[in-house]
Amino acid sequence: MRIIREACVETKKEIDSAYAKNAERIELCSHLDHGGYTPTPSLVKYSTSFKNSNVLIMIRRKDDNFVTNKKDMAKLIKDIKTFAKSKIKGYVFGLLTKENKVDVENMKKLMSYVPANKYVVFHMAFDLIEDKKEAIDQLTQLEVRRILTKGGNDIAINNIKSLIALKKYAHEKIELVVGGKVSDDNYLIINKKTGINQFHGRKLAC
Repeated sequence: MRIIREACVETKKEIDSAYAKNAERIELCSHLDHGGYTPTPSLVKYSTSFKNSNVLIMIRRKDDNFVTNKKDMAKLIKDIKTFAKSKIKGYVFGLLTKENKVDVENMKKLMSYVPANKYVVFHMAFDLIEDKKEAIDQLTQLEVRRILTKGGNDIAINNIKSLIALKKYAHEKIELVVGGKVSDDNYLIINKKTGINQFHGRKLAC
């Protein structure tokens, strides 16, 4: 199965580098030092100006614990609408309840604004969820396409057993992308040990 390297980028220089190194996909964010916020329209336009671009963008407004309120929801919806007609392939977002479960109600609300020709990835907030099987079922029901995960609290390379278990449960339900200090030096090792073929990182194809 083809391996997908998703470069996590926030500047034009990093976008250029990812394309030069033939990254299969790009996740574009701003403020990666805070876990990633929604990027600017100008940077989104630049990232999708390349031939055969394959760009996802983060939708997140503040440094939080992924729990939202009505004011934040309005901003998130506005951001989704802003890029509805852009050339991006999809959005990356994730909302939790105060109990660290998938916020199904608000996720459903956000997804109702996603155009039919774009898809959604649930980001690494997934790793805060205790019952990951329940979360996988919920996200599958919501028609989220894939989940970004490091497999637990540690970095991905140290979570091989849990990643194998997640892959087994997610099989034919939802795609998994492995992040968490994934780099050009270790993604093939993780692939060989887990069978997962999609990888995400700041030091991947950058």
